[in-house]
Amino acid sequence: MTITAHAIPILTYHSIHVDGMDYASNDHIGLAEDLELIHALGWQVIGLNKLVQALIGDDWTALPQRSVAITLDDGSWFDWYDLPHPSFGMQRSMVNILRDFQQRHGAAAQPQLQATSFVIGSATARDALDKSCMIGLDWWRDDWWQQAHAEGLLQIANHSWDHRHSALPTELRYSPDADYGNFEQLEDAQECDWQIGQTQVYLQQLLGVSPSPVFAYPYGHVPDFVADDYLPEFGANMGLQAAVSTEPAMVTADSNRWRLPRYVFRRDWSSVDGLRRLLAVDV
Repeated sequence: MTITAHAIPILTYHSIHVDGMDYASNDHIGLAEDLELIHALGWQVIGLNKLVQALIGDDWTALPQRSVAITLDDGSWFDWYDLPHPSFGMQRSMVNILRDFQQRHGAAAQPQLQATSFVIGSATARDALDKSCMIGLDWWRDDWWQQAHAEGLLQIANHSWDHRHSALPTELRYSPDADYGNFEQLEDAQECDWQIGQTQVYLQQLLGVSPSPVFAYPYGHVPDFVADDYLPEFGANMGLQAAVSTEPAMVTADSNRWRLPRYVFRRDWSSVDGLRRLLAVDV
């Protein structure tokens, strides 16, 4: 199969997904092995910001023909710190996996190497989700975000205030909505301000500079109201230029910038050969 020029995959990993110590059960191992394959096949990792700027600036074909962007969702400590998982031992952080690649191959091998970490703004929500959905060891804090964003290998971006997560206690939610675990049900401008706008303000204050100008829809759920009305009207004022879903497809010059697709590790590929096939697909 052939690769269509300038069709770019965004590959998504979740560093909290540690369910074993092999490729198919551990997103850290997956990222490390995938970087080697991406490089061996002649693809160039580019920052998500660069992809978005080319898309909205009508400069799409200036990107390397075989470009790929990498994103990380949820923004836990596993993105930044090497941590001793209580069941599966020491886990190499996502940023250190990127650094290890640079040390093995040299910075010139992938000169634009970067990943975007989409983070949950609310500390109280992260604390609650740490206890209910992760390990409960207080490994979901934001103490590393400023340093990461300043260094540049990981860029920090908006993944909503509380992920509209069903595991949150009622008192932490925007509303007692029975569909609170479904981001696609978000149809209220005030809640959009609370979920998206509030997070942008918080990140700006914490980082001291603007966060990455891309929003990631929790669960990949794309509410029509948010993508078609709210973000096109208010996104620029908040510093947002695009948003990413989890529709499994390549980004092309014709993609809707408020509905950019992404492939998700373990859902869309779960082996090195699976990624090889994905990167060779006609689009």
